[in-house]
Amino acid sequence: MKRHLLSTKASCSVSQKRCRTAVFHHVAQIFGAASLAVCLAAAPASAQDKLTPGSFKAFASNGVEARVSDFSGQPVPRYASLRYDKVNGRAGPSPDYPVRWNYERAGLPVIVVRESKEWRMVRDPMGDEVWVNQSQLAQRRTAITTDTGSIFREPRTDTGRVARFAAGAVVQLGDCGNAWCRIEADGHKGWVQRGHLWGADDLPAAPGKN
Repeated sequence: MKRHLLSTKASCSVSQKRCRTAVFHHVAQIFGAASLAVCLAAAPASAQDKLTPGSFKAFASNGVEARVSDFSGQPVPRYASLRYDKVNGRAGPSPDYPVRWNYERAGLPVIVVRESKEWRMVRDPMGDEVWVNQSQLAQRRTAITTDTGSIFREPRTDTGRVARFAAGAVVQLGDCGNAWCRIEADGHKGWVQRGHLWGADDLPAAPGKN
């Protein structure tokens, strides 16, 4: 069964999970600190309400053994990101399998959990797993915000806000410490509390990759 992303607010009534994925593309934004109230008021309330901290699924191994892949030579599991605005997620590792998800969000972070020769099974921020061709993935590290929060100038809450964000904003991920990560998004650079980001948690290390 194909689950296409719909571009209208009406898609929320068709499928909750479909709506959540569409929100990544249509509602997720970074707002300058001074304009937060105006921008949030303009967002569709029904779509905004779909993204809550409980919408995002933290990584759980579920039988995924940390290892180095014989196909790519890279560790599995590992983070990746979608290379294009339109990426097909299929039910199996071949174009002969049906499309389960049509992702429309370049940069969306995913976790590679299995590999075949030219295909990668990825787990998205909602916990769904699909197969995508390796050409559709980039190694660039990104993250997605899981709640409303702020970007700060330094990794402290007393250094002033650079911008505010809603749940579902995709950001470029830099260095992370125990509590903070350096990020960049929509021309804004600064620090975000690590707990507000999906894609910043450590993954199990493959043997020899510690």
